Amino acid sequence: MKDSEMPIARRLVTTLIKKGTEMTESVSEIVKKEGLTIQQFNVLRILRGRKGKAANLQDVSRKMIHSNSNTTRVIDKLISKDYVERKQCPSDRRQIELKITKKGLQVLENLDADIDARELSLINNLDEDQVKQVLEFLSKL
Repeated sequence: MKDSEMPIARRLVTTLIKKGTEMTESVSEIVKKEGLTIQQFNVLRILRGRKGKAANLQDVSRKMIHSNSNTTRVIDKLISKDYVERKQCPSDRRQIELKITKKGLQVLENLDADIDARELSLINNLDEDQVKQVLEFLSKL
């Protein structure tokens, strides 16, 4: 079956999945230079975005791009690399608090320019208005 013969909904979903996979693989190439998986990179960016404020496991899981059941394992790996620190919450001993370390911030800083360049190259066929339009359309799905 040719793409043009495919039902329109299937064609859109298939195209989005393919493009998403291509983009994920492209960004993964960059983060591998620092020995990170895309999930680990995602967690570090989430924690950096908190600007020093602690996050709990549920906060991180909720914001992950690739949410899955192995968030704890991803975080444990980042802790073993000294990119994330884990502390018991003083007000609720059942909760843990997660913060990015200076070493974790440095790893992200090492990647920032290459990631920015790669992300721009992935959308270089679109002008700014088209990017905004795609984002608007995708937010409706």
